Amino acid sequence: METILAITAVQWYGIILFTVGLLLRYIVGRNRFNRRGVGGLQHYNSYNRAVATTLFESILKMIGTVLLLAGLLLYAVEWYNKRTAEKYRQEEHLRRR
Repeated sequence: METILAITAVQWYGIILFTVGLLLRYIVGRNRFNRRGVGGLQHYNSYNRAVATTLFESILKMIGTVLLLAGLLLYAVEWYNKRTAEKYRQEEHLRRR
């Protein structure tokens, strides 16, 4: 329980960004999978729809990847800062004695 309460707001933002990034990538992958036919190719009603869908999904997948990496970076940087601050406090406490 203490570890959940010890998570800072920045770490929560990192977790949320990471989750949204994973969710976007999952949705795009699932939609691509559901469009596949028996031969393994994606089937569209028209060429324009194929181009628009592919472009839109590529952009969504890139956004998902950026969110995923940003979430990991936020979480890691805040974890490192928190750990460094705790070490600094311990050293200061030992110096005062």
